[in-house]
Amino acid sequence: MEVILLFSSLFSVIVTSASINSECILNVTNPDYERKLPLPLYNSSSNYELATPHQGLIRLQTGQNISFLCSGIRNYVRQTNANVSTVTCIGDDQVKLFRMVFHIAEISCKNSVRGNVRATQEKCANNQGLVYQIGYQVTRTEWFTLITVCYIPSNGQTLYTRHILYGKEIKYRSKTKYRPDFSSSGQNDQITASLSYNQTFQKLVFNRILKSSLLARKFINDKSFLARGHLSPDADFLLAPTQFSTYFYINTAPQWQRINSANWKSVEITTRDLAVHYGDLDIITGTHDILTYLDQENNFQKIYLGKENVLPVPKYFWKIVFDPKSQKGIVFIILNDPYVELPLEEPFCKDVCVEAGYTKKAWKNTDSGLVFCCDIINFRNIVKSSPNIISTSLLTNPN
Repeated sequence: MEVILLFSSLFSVIVTSASINSECILNVTNPDYERKLPLPLYNSSSNYELATPHQGLIRLQTGQNISFLCSGIRNYVRQTNANVSTVTCIGDDQVKLFRMVFHIAEISCKNSVRGNVRATQEKCANNQGLVYQIGYQVTRTEWFTLITVCYIPSNGQTLYTRHILYGKEIKYRSKTKYRPDFSSSGQNDQITASLSYNQTFQKLVFNRILKSSLLARKFINDKSFLARGHLSPDADFLLAPTQFSTYFYINTAPQWQRINSANWKSVEITTRDLAVHYGDLDIITGTHDILTYLDQENNFQKIYLGKENVLPVPKYFWKIVFDPKSQKGIVFIILNDPYVELPLEEPFCKDVCVEAGYTKKAWKNTDSGLVFCCDIINFRNIVKSSPNIISTSLLTNPN
């Protein structure tokens, strides 16, 4: 009888131990709570690092710590009223926070997390611009950068942005439909970008520049207007808080809406497809030159969305896609002009789209945005403001 009881007790211990999950698993793309998801950070060294999920999940072993950040004004971790709190996994998806125990998915922010913008004194683009950083103030002395921006504060022009695209995880990214309003943080107070993207205001601007209300109505109407073209797009980021952090005006430039929703979107999707195949990629997206149109007197005029040469409308948008492992890269360039007539007076560069395997017919449709492909060396000889990337060969389309 004692043997039977001993065996029964031992079996019970084994079953109980096996039924307890030794991990804490957080599904960072769960629509039930991702809108107010804190930014998950590892602090295993002297610096905070973004916790990159694997297939949409962050897994902690028993005893492992992770920090949760709720940045922003009047934002905090609900369980502690602090901006950043560190929890310890105790198994079975339970975490210890001070003397309290919570399910890991319970840790949430009062509001949605969005980063901030800070200016540096570092020059960029051959001293044309200043480096700004979109990121997160973790503590008084700790800052985590998500997107690096080369920006000219005097006229509101963003020359380029730079971020990492985590290719093997991108198909598991957040699909949240929530989108925050664009923030003017980091911009010169004299630049009213929010007003500049108002269609009524754009019509007035075109009327003034082109000296014709008729021409203004041709360019600006219900089906034709300039939108906020993302440089580092939200869909390139894995977590809802990092996607929300792309909604700053300094991460945009004026882009025709029909191009933004057509071939520019196609270029962004192609970039993510490349990342799925090649792995983590260095993505640099920028603008070049200023769009011009003929005015009432048949003179070419540069187009700006603000007064006194503020917020120039780019003639070109470009995107460098670089694989640091193989040092292969390619540049996609789109002509930001749905009204252009072919043939062009001169090509932007030697077009290597076909050579590199990018053969989408829609990319040659000017109404949707004419797309070219350049090798990085050729491109840098043309766009002097682009950062120095040393590429050995073309990043080809594997599909």
